[in-house]
Amino acid sequence: MPTATPPSIARFHHFLAQITRLVDIAPAEAELLAQGRQCLQELVSHDDWLLPEFAQPHAKYYQQYLLYADPQDRFSVVSFVWGPGQATPIHDHTVWGLVGMLRGSESCQPYSRMSDGRWAPAGFQLDMLPGDVEAVSPRIGDVHKVWNALPDQVSISIHVYGGNIGLIERNSYKEDGTRSKFVSGYSNVQAITDTSVQAPALTVTPPAAPVPTAPVMQSAPAVLPAVEETVQKTPAQVEVLVTEVSHPYAVTSYAQVKEALLTKNEIALIDVREEDPYAQSHPLFAINLPYGRIEVDAWRRIPRRDTPVVVYDNGEGLALRAIPVLQRLGYTQLSVLQNGLAGWAAAGGELFRDVNVPSKSFGELVESQRKTPSFSAHEVKALLERDSDMVILDARRFDEYQTMSIPSAVSVPGGELVLRARALAPSPTTRIVVNCAGRTRSIIGAQSLINSGIPNPVCALRNGTIGWTLAGLDLVKGADKRFGDIDDNDRSKAAASALALLFRAGVSRVDQATVKQWLSENDRNTYVFDVRTPEEYARGHWPGAISAPGGQLVQETDHFVGVRGARIVVYDDDGVRASMTASWLAQMGWEVAVMKDISSQDMPTPTPVSDDDLPLTLAPVAVVDPPTLKTWLANRNNLSMVIDVGDSATYVKRHIPGAWWLLRSQLAQDFTRVHKANRYVLTCGDGRVSRYAVAELQPLLRPGVEVFWLPGGNAAWQAAGFSTQQGESYVASPRIDRYRRPYEGTDNPAQAMQAYLDWEFGLVEQLKRDGTHHFKVI
Repeated sequence: MPTATPPSIARFHHFLAQITRLVDIAPAEAELLAQGRQCLQELVSHDDWLLPEFAQPHAKYYQQYLLYADPQDRFSVVSFVWGPGQATPIHDHTVWGLVGMLRGSESCQPYSRMSDGRWAPAGFQLDMLPGDVEAVSPRIGDVHKVWNALPDQVSISIHVYGGNIGLIERNSYKEDGTRSKFVSGYSNVQAITDTSVQAPALTVTPPAAPVPTAPVMQSAPAVLPAVEETVQKTPAQVEVLVTEVSHPYAVTSYAQVKEALLTKNEIALIDVREEDPYAQSHPLFAINLPYGRIEVDAWRRIPRRDTPVVVYDNGEGLALRAIPVLQRLGYTQLSVLQNGLAGWAAAGGELFRDVNVPSKSFGELVESQRKTPSFSAHEVKALLERDSDMVILDARRFDEYQTMSIPSAVSVPGGELVLRARALAPSPTTRIVVNCAGRTRSIIGAQSLINSGIPNPVCALRNGTIGWTLAGLDLVKGADKRFGDIDDNDRSKAAASALALLFRAGVSRVDQATVKQWLSENDRNTYVFDVRTPEEYARGHWPGAISAPGGQLVQETDHFVGVRGARIVVYDDDGVRASMTASWLAQMGWEVAVMKDISSQDMPTPTPVSDDDLPLTLAPVAVVDPPTLKTWLANRNNLSMVIDVGDSATYVKRHIPGAWWLLRSQLAQDFTRVHKANRYVLTCGDGRVSRYAVAELQPLLRPGVEVFWLPGGNAAWQAAGFSTQQGESYVASPRIDRYRRPYEGTDNPAQAMQAYLDWEFGLVEQLKRDGTHHFKVI
């Protein structure tokens, strides 16, 4: 099958990345169409990228070829191929759309509905030539008739729609007002009669610079079958038509990843996009390791360098950029996911929204199987008003609790509940209500107390602070009630019940020598977590252990453990928190053990983390200290500019005056918005990420322009006593580095909060469809 040249594939690939980012940001429709018009205009101004198979006319009918369908059906891209004299009926779209002329000429006549129901031409006829772009939507005009303006040659236009247009039921009209419904389908994808079935995407992957080919995780073809071949599919799926330009990296298929998950073999499935697009759609056990943070986070999240690592994106080109970075860090079993996220969906893989989805879906499974009791917001409010014998325990982190909390609630992070609850509710008749922001930590927290055999009546606050807000009730801001000390009797009771639950979950207890032996093995990943409070960890911990308070470890397993199938070891110094955490992790399908007999002598005071523990940069970087930088910024004769590549939320709150914020993953394309200077300084919150961006910025500059790194980043600047600035005046990249949780803050729209709850309710069914989780609730 003919293939386009690499530059042309890269052009279309860049366009898809632009539209994906635009849809991720979800601006108002007018802004979306304005920015989308520019992207499409840039694409259709070049006629070297459309593959011949998607430019073939039909003797009788115009053809609509699917070029790309977003896995979430948020948009689709198609080529319209018009033979001489071919035309559409009068029709609508029901979604926004952009039409760009690639070859030939196309004419369009808008229509309006008259008071008597007839459709009549409205306004002037539009004649489009190559490079022209027009927009449609129900808001600005959605009904028109289109035809090939050339009587003797083929014309081709490229259409972008705000949905999967081949699945959307639309309307065609006659001028007398008669209406008929239709679904257009695609000329290169077999007809879909069940509109609940998602059409597959047609994806392209750009070439990469030659590097040594990484070993294949398992045997896999380098490309998918050509269009002419038949791809085997289940009855619920449609035929997948994919072309892919070969690249020098190994390829792993959806089927191979699924097999590894089912057999509990170690595998790290990495989504290298920013957090917000990751949260919109990803496989269940995919971890988010954004391209811009790979050097800083990879060794911690994926300890063993020969772990099978599968990298993917959604057409942005980040996966192929990430592979060489991971190779430099020493990873050897690297591959790219065949056709990325779209390929996963097209092959039948289930896609999940939001973050920490394994834990949240597990929490929903726990509630559905154990029938965890819960009270509504109004029921808890009524108990408060009657001054009932009740305590409300907030299972979130303390900072989350302080942002917003239920009146009278006490902060008891989830991993502390079984250890602390008896002291906070000494009477066995006191009702204990556990809450979080949404559902998961409320459910797991309440069920932890029930599983531990505490005599008190226990329930979760149904839907947490979201449910409280949707009920029209007020939350408290800035609360500071925290758990206190416990006595030996309460500690002993909690330890005994936690140990019994540990054995019931089938978790072993091992000594320190065994853990050290596991850590020395070169064929397994072993994570060691200190599940006590961060304050206790800071005073002293087992060498090499990572701080992961028990409730958060259960809540954010995908954040702490990057390798599915790895071994987890947890410990505490009380016999309660590690046992409770381990019992939940075992039910979530992890191989887990508790390290026993830990004393204070085994947990020395930690040494400060050094930048020497991070990977080396590609080349030595020039550094500048805060006082020198301050002098440079004051010198208007030799202009210096600061570029911040840290997280956007921190930047908006506080940054070096005049600093621009850019996503490191989009540095090359967004740097054009930054003011020109004679010298640039890279920074971020602590300086750890920015040191690696120096090598990426330098090639973008004219000869003679210097690039420096600020060690310690913004923290060093502030420690020197220098002032900072707030706001988004110099934000040059879209703020997609962090997903805004619907349960965060106090200003979330009610619609978004309700949608989040509805999504959580549906997770159990998604688990059934996915089938790879190994969850087992006891």
